[in-house]
Amino acid sequence: MTDVRLCFDVGGTYIKFGFFTEKNQWLDRGKIKTPSNTRDEFFATLAAKIKEVEQVHVIEGIGLSFPGFIDSVNGRAIMAGALAPLHGCAVVQELQQRLNKSYAIWIENDAKCAALAELSTGNAADVQDFVMITLGTGIGGALVHQRQLIHGHGFRAGEFGMMITDFQASSFATLHDLASTRGLIAAYRRAKAIPESEEILGETIMQQRSSDPETQEILNQWARYVALAIYNLAVTMNPEKILIGGGISQHPDLLAIIKQAINENPHWPDFQVPIETCRYYNDSGLLGALTLIQQGGKK
Repeated sequence: MTDVRLCFDVGGTYIKFGFFTEKNQWLDRGKIKTPSNTRDEFFATLAAKIKEVEQVHVIEGIGLSFPGFIDSVNGRAIMAGALAPLHGCAVVQELQQRLNKSYAIWIENDAKCAALAELSTGNAADVQDFVMITLGTGIGGALVHQRQLIHGHGFRAGEFGMMITDFQASSFATLHDLASTRGLIAAYRRAKAIPESEEILGETIMQQRSSDPETQEILNQWARYVALAIYNLAVTMNPEKILIGGGISQHPDLLAIIKQAINENPHWPDFQVPIETCRYYNDSGLLGALTLIQQGGKK
């Protein structure tokens, strides 16, 4: 039986899993639907997958990438993002109780896991200090200083999506509302009077911008919100670089659009730092969970 490191990346729709050899090579991977109705259902699903792996491998450790405010010291989800039944849940303890064997289990917020993956073998492997901002349905992020994650007093550091950046025009609307892909799609939907029933993809907006000036302006305004967040983070942290993650960051033109927006800011030259995309996208949560196991939970 092979020794493996078992990793889970828990999302609102799916739980991705992957297991790795001692040399951190992929052995297998897959995904299962996230049961979101009850705690029991959620933990039964995780435990079943772990027991299935136990039949053919020796599990060295288990790493969990998890949404929400995560107390990584006590293994607890203070808030679990969209998984409301797990708010306040002692995740590591609840999972361990459902297993036949005792395992070393580590848990961390998903954006912080993505940062750990970049720190370990990604586009932050060569720096001491960086900030990562992830653009998705919401806005996530992580702060790293001297190659250590900053968690904050209540494990809420890096919740950039809750920034308020346009009070005069948008009152208390947050970056989640304005700078996420959801915000981009909502602005496009309003401008084009497209009904809620019709699906719109961020990719469609990116494609249409070259032939439609109105779409180009919607995208430019969205990029200004992203650029404002990046500028504020650069002023606050003065990192060596800022990384942009999330599915839309894979688009080859995105970085240029955001850089164009940030270069409109007359103060940027005084605080300018390199802006790059992340190396890892869909695998960042699993690779970050693997890093948790490698580090023995020392972050």
